Amino acid sequence: MCIDFGFFLDKNKTRLYKMKKSVEFWKHIIIAGIIFLIIFPTMGAIVLTKENARLQKEILSLSPNGDDIVTVGTNNYDAASIVRKRPLLSYQLLYPELCADFMGFNDDLVDLKMIFLTFDDGPSSSTPAILDILKSHNVKASFFVNGKSSLFAASRLRRIVQEGHAIGMHSYTHQYSLIYDSVENFIEDLNKNYLYIKNTTGICPTILRFPGGSINTYNLKIYQSLSAEVLRRGFIYCDWNVSAGDALKEATAESIIENVINGVSLCWEPAFVLMHDNGNNELVQALPKIIEKLKAEGYSFAALDNTVRPPMFVYPEE
Repeated sequence: MCIDFGFFLDKNKTRLYKMKKSVEFWKHIIIAGIIFLIIFPTMGAIVLTKENARLQKEILSLSPNGDDIVTVGTNNYDAASIVRKRPLLSYQLLYPELCADFMGFNDDLVDLKMIFLTFDDGPSSSTPAILDILKSHNVKASFFVNGKSSLFAASRLRRIVQEGHAIGMHSYTHQYSLIYDSVENFIEDLNKNYLYIKNTTGICPTILRFPGGSINTYNLKIYQSLSAEVLRRGFIYCDWNVSAGDALKEATAESIIENVINGVSLCWEPAFVLMHDNGNNELVQALPKIIEKLKAEGYSFAALDNTVRPPMFVYPEE
């Protein structure tokens, strides 16, 4: 019997050829995949880079000189990382030491049953009596003070600080027509107020209250610039959401108590109560009853600092 080995050799050659072709096929597939993985991200990066350049060019077109544009952040492809940085204005160059360190608000320390009693315009002849009442009721408050040159004023400021109350700026002169004539005037006055408090008490104030509030009829033309500049320097300004009405000529102890109690009851957030340390005896008479009534309703009291998120008046729509 004769066996044809050539047949088997030809058959094996055919199989080997097919296997070789199969291996080459998959080798090409793998190489193509590797090339794809290399080229595709590169092409994507090129496209994103061109898009980023286009966006920057578009933004730069808004600023002919290109001096007020800065790119921040680590993602060069993120258009949101492009931030406008304007050249400093003249009033921003005034008193560079007039600033504070702001580390952010801590909302965890504040609850809806917390009240911040604030007193504007002091120190005055009422300051000792107000401090006595607060001390007897173990209550801390906040005083936004003006510049006063008397020795009595200095001793009262120091007592405010020594007894654990907060002290903040409320302008040096409290002359609306002067301080709200320009941003420069306000910053100059604020610097005097800052140094007065610092030199008298050793405390560098970090909070302030604009006379008349952050938006009032005297500062309508500059209130946005004022607020922005104060915040830029790291200070926190505090408006109010409850008014005692004690600055009104017709105010009585009874009306002051009613205004505060009713105002607090209507608050859906911590109450920041506006009162005045201006020699008004009606306020002195009302204060103990206000504290007692609110404590009976489960409220607590605290002094302000720049970690407390305060109410800020909303800009009216133009």
